[in-house]
Amino acid sequence: MTAPAATAPAVRLGVTADDGIAPTLFALLERGVGRRPHVARDMRGRVELRFDEDIAPVRIAFEGDAVVVEDGGWDAADLVVAGRLPHVVHLTTTPMLAGIPNPATRHGRTTLARLRRRHVVVEGDRALGRSLLRLLEL
Repeated sequence: MTAPAATAPAVRLGVTADDGIAPTLFALLERGVGRRPHVARDMRGRVELRFDEDIAPVRIAFEGDAVVVEDGGWDAADLVVAGRLPHVVHLTTTPMLAGIPNPATRHGRTTLARLRRRHVVVEGDRALGRSLLRLLEL
């Protein structure tokens, strides 16, 4: 007998700002949650994406049965991903292996080099970060 499919958490768009990209992240997360509901259902925590450009940060709350995406920061996030927007977006197009960029691909090696050089900085709950990358993965 097969296990029942995980019910996908609701993905909601919260507060948006004129200089924000929360609607874009909402669309990516909505797609990822639909493809991998079991990953999203097990996630708990607050994520903040910060950009070097003059763009509002994006905050994401994973609450088990809901994912809320909105422009703005957290006083205290469980995971912070920071860098230039193109470098952060690059993470979403990188082939993954066990939740990290796949070093066997050129794209994966480029992303790992950006992380090593701190062009993209990931601080906080690494397990939450790996799950986030699985949801955002195109």
